[in-house]
Amino acid sequence: MKKTIIHILAVIPALLLLGACEKKTDESKQAVATMTGVYYVGVEGSGDVMEVSSAKPVTIPVRAYADEGEVSDLSVNITFKADPDAAEAYNVAHGTSYVMSPGSAYEFTSSEAMMPRYGRSSSSAKLKLSGVGLEDDVTYILPLTIDKVTGTDKWQLKQNPQAYVFFKKAYVAPDAGSGTQEDPYNLYTAKDLKDMKGYLSEEKTIYFRLQADIDMTELTDWEPLNWEAPYKLKIDFDGNGHTLSNFTCTHPNYPSFFGVLYGKCYNVNFVNAEINSNGGATGILGSYGGTSNIPAEAHHIHVQGKVTSPGGNKNGTGGLFGRITEARVYACSADIEIESSEDYVGGIFGYDNGKSDVYDCWTKGTIQGAGRVGGIAGGLIKAGSTIRDCYSLATVKGSHSAAGISGNANLDKKDGNATNEPGNYIENCLAWNESIENISTDDAEHYSCGAIVGYTALKNYLTGCFRKADLNFVECAKNVELGYGLTNQADANPGTPLVVAAVGSYNFPYHGMAAAADATLSSMAKSLGWSQKIWDLSGAVPVIKPLTAEGPNVDAGGQLPDFDENEFYN
Repeated sequence: MKKTIIHILAVIPALLLLGACEKKTDESKQAVATMTGVYYVGVEGSGDVMEVSSAKPVTIPVRAYADEGEVSDLSVNITFKADPDAAEAYNVAHGTSYVMSPGSAYEFTSSEAMMPRYGRSSSSAKLKLSGVGLEDDVTYILPLTIDKVTGTDKWQLKQNPQAYVFFKKAYVAPDAGSGTQEDPYNLYTAKDLKDMKGYLSEEKTIYFRLQADIDMTELTDWEPLNWEAPYKLKIDFDGNGHTLSNFTCTHPNYPSFFGVLYGKCYNVNFVNAEINSNGGATGILGSYGGTSNIPAEAHHIHVQGKVTSPGGNKNGTGGLFGRITEARVYACSADIEIESSEDYVGGIFGYDNGKSDVYDCWTKGTIQGAGRVGGIAGGLIKAGSTIRDCYSLATVKGSHSAAGISGNANLDKKDGNATNEPGNYIENCLAWNESIENISTDDAEHYSCGAIVGYTALKNYLTGCFRKADLNFVECAKNVELGYGLTNQADANPGTPLVVAAVGSYNFPYHGMAAAADATLSSMAKSLGWSQKIWDLSGAVPVIKPLTAEGPNVDAGGQLPDFDENEFYN
């Protein structure tokens, strides 16, 4: 037994050596291609224009083909890629203007295929197309070619090996999106707008993107998107530069587009809008732009239309918003006709409840209210708010506290300190109004009107504001008798309070300084350092540039605190 074991062990090295020799012999006999494969790419229906969306991507097969008579006598693997350089060449050759697909709209989920020995057609690679990054009404081209072939060195491409895929962004109804920032619900029709409300949630921000101009004539029963307590339906509405025309709302609660805007709205136009209010806060965009702990942001918005508020509480009436709180409003404009029988009426907003920032806005049209009426704002009533770099061309009319920028800018306190305590900032604003008119017809003294602010706190921060040299400014008869009228006033702050004429009981206007007779709005805006990232100042009148690639408060729905007018109010 012992000798046998020794014999077997002695044989093992010889067997290993024999195996190595056999392996070397097999490798030396590996097949070598004698036929050259000549390949090109093919895609079914490549001449058709497909419609794709980000919500429902399309996957298509991509194959390699061997030119007739030019096949390989070996099995090979072929890898595909996009060929951006071929897009321009295609357009030149065919007289077309297709746009090369952005990389965000396609990916190979598998980029490799197998071509069998002597085969003329390979297995399929997989190309996924989506609408991510695509623009409306643009047809895209995606040239495909062969990147490499493995398994043989004996291969080459056909003279024009590319296949061309043509596609464009499909119509996507709202329910086809996911409502996220990357994949918003898309809005194309009036029905899409009406269906928005059903997608809103208190749990998260829901994103919408307007994909077409929409005529809202048929939506005569518009229900504001966020008008019910607790007003926490947070939204991001991207108008995408489009226009909503013929919007109307007569809803009994918060008549407006949003009701309470909680979140953001931007880059949209409202044309021929009409709002009729029962007396609560109202504006075309929102009755409320934010409220306590519910902030709002609105920018690059233009509204054109009419807002009517025949009576009710002093909640505010404005071109965009009735009331704002903790809001950021900028690069907005209003060509607006507003008529209200109550106080706090403004071209951009009516009533500010504190901690808001409004800048780079303009208005024109006619703005009329009972009192506290301004080209930009009706009243800044709580501390911590700012209006800066704004102008108005509007005709402003009110029975008191009418002004080119803000009708009122004091804390409206009942203890007689309203004109003494600072709380607001009015900076670098221009009153280029058609006229500012006190329309009272009695023989009583009224709160003053002003070129910039009608009735202000003396210790407010009032800086760098100017009025048109020939501004048509009309005070009521009694105020004229008492000597109220335009006068130049230097900048003011708590350390250097505003200087006013010591005539009458209620003469606390801020008129700013008269501009030079030959000054234009744009020349004044330049001198004040308005942002030319936002403003086009090349003409006489500043134009907002298009958007390219943001005291106790009162809960929304609650009424304005019932502060009585003091004994001086007439």
